[in-house]
Amino acid sequence: MSRGSTLPLVGLVSDLRPLDGMPYHVQGAKYVDAIASYAQCVPVGLAPLDSAHAMESLISRLDGFVFSGSTSNILPSEYGSAAEMPPYDPSRDRFALPLVRMALDRGLPSLFICRGYQELNVALGGTLEPDLASMDQSIAHHPPAQLPYEERYSTLHEVALKPGSPLLEVFGAPAFRVNSLHYQGLGKVADRLTVEAEAPDGLPEVVSVRDHPFAIGVQWHPEYRPDLNPCNRRLLEAFGRAVHAHAAEKVME
Repeated sequence: MSRGSTLPLVGLVSDLRPLDGMPYHVQGAKYVDAIASYAQCVPVGLAPLDSAHAMESLISRLDGFVFSGSTSNILPSEYGSAAEMPPYDPSRDRFALPLVRMALDRGLPSLFICRGYQELNVALGGTLEPDLASMDQSIAHHPPAQLPYEERYSTLHEVALKPGSPLLEVFGAPAFRVNSLHYQGLGKVADRLTVEAEAPDGLPEVVSVRDHPFAIGVQWHPEYRPDLNPCNRRLLEAFGRAVHAHAAEKVME
């Protein structure tokens, strides 16, 4: 059945956080704004439900997914580590990790940002470096926490695409500067992923899922002020085009 001129629906994965002593499902406004304004899709907030049936219902109704960043970390037990790096959000882990696999298996356009980027790797069998600060990194991947909001999201380091990366068409430049607010990074990269770009110290910053129409993960925050960074804007627009194309194919079925 045709949807006419209705906009595609993009699922936005939420966190479960305590506010005023009560648990709330939380989404960053900047993700909602980016999906609506740059991807030209309708963002649909997804509460982390621990139900395979609920996930199947989402997969059948939505046209794409954004797995957002968060202040929480993935439980180390999910990738075989004994490190302790709280805070955690177990409800999101139980929801997001299987949802990643289901969305990819159905070929749904998906964008993975910061924690979502790490969820992609863990969901497909990869691991994380739980504490970058303890490693001999040549550059900082997180600004001082006490900085004002705008300064924390200012550009921090360069990202360079691998020679021949097909994502040059998406980003529009072989190298560009990005914001960076992560304490963890990819360790062992999952077999289904291709590292498309790295930071100057070799840390993977962009991955794609092989043999998938659009599944891209980035370690930074392209949803923050895309108007300030053409590469971030192009990424969100490319995601939007993939979602619109997928929705159009569903209409034709």
